[in-house]
Amino acid sequence: MSEPKPENSGEKPPSGLGRGLVVSIIAGVAVFIGLALYGDIGSVGQSFAEFRWAYIPLILGLTFLNYLLRFYKWDYYLKTLGIKLRGRDSLSIFLSGLAMSVTPGKLGEVFKSYLLKRLNGTEMRRSVPVVVAERITDVLGLLILAAISFSAFRYGKVLLIVVLAASLALVLIIKSRRVSLWLLERTRSLPLLNRLSDSLAVAYESAHTLFGLKNLMVATVLSVVSWGFECLAMYFVLRGFGVDASVLLGTFVFSFSSLAGAVSMLPGGLLVAEGSSTGLLILAGFSKAIAASATMIIRMCTLWFGVMVGLIALFLSSRKITRSQLQALEVH
Repeated sequence: MSEPKPENSGEKPPSGLGRGLVVSIIAGVAVFIGLALYGDIGSVGQSFAEFRWAYIPLILGLTFLNYLLRFYKWDYYLKTLGIKLRGRDSLSIFLSGLAMSVTPGKLGEVFKSYLLKRLNGTEMRRSVPVVVAERITDVLGLLILAAISFSAFRYGKVLLIVVLAASLALVLIIKSRRVSLWLLERTRSLPLLNRLSDSLAVAYESAHTLFGLKNLMVATVLSVVSWGFECLAMYFVLRGFGVDASVLLGTFVFSFSSLAGAVSMLPGGLLVAEGSSTGLLILAGFSKAIAASATMIIRMCTLWFGVMVGLIALFLSSRKITRSQLQALEVH
């Protein structure tokens, strides 16, 4: 493993992440309070009382399987770019990024690139495309799941088509070296981007490699399977309330609401994802209380469970990075 580079490389962690995380947590609590009020606090409380809490370990287990497969995709991407990292360290950095899931558009997950730089000196401009590729293939995976389960629900066709078109357009632009290089050349004449033109060129080379046909197919398949586990978790949440629900319904509700939250670019898709999930469940014939309660449980067991896991991993990885840097200083 290469030694950490000096900290004067000009690459800094995304600013305001800690403050943004606190604000998002407060916003998440506010959204839950709003859901409880919408579903009628008394009725929601009764729904929680009747929920089969024995399902929670299974639901959390399915969520963690999602994390493990997404970690494999992250690690696969790093290896594709020739970025060498021990499996344990790679997992620690990946899980740390989950703490930033509630940042706008999950952009705070770029923090993974900063941790990677601190740990083994990899330039952020080289690894940031990994985070972008993760997000794009996550969206493609959710789109495929929503399309597969579309027969259970005839809503959201326009959103699915628009997101699919935008995702494919972005992939095609990245795959077209001629178009991408033309766009990069245009950045040299823009006041705010000209200083970043060299970094953008390096980032593009990484992105072009990651979106090779084989890499795109492997990552998309992993995304379908990984997010499929959380869709299955949604199904078991509904089963926990003793209601008649199909796997297809759970898959569509979770995948579509996740896509709506991602498109909104709000931190963690807050409000939009919850509103979409609750609305779809009501349209499917469930009461407001069960719809609101089910939404709160699935969000606690997916988004907020991930934030908790991420914060723990971030604490541990920060200690690891500090020790590594101290040892490097001692060697010198």
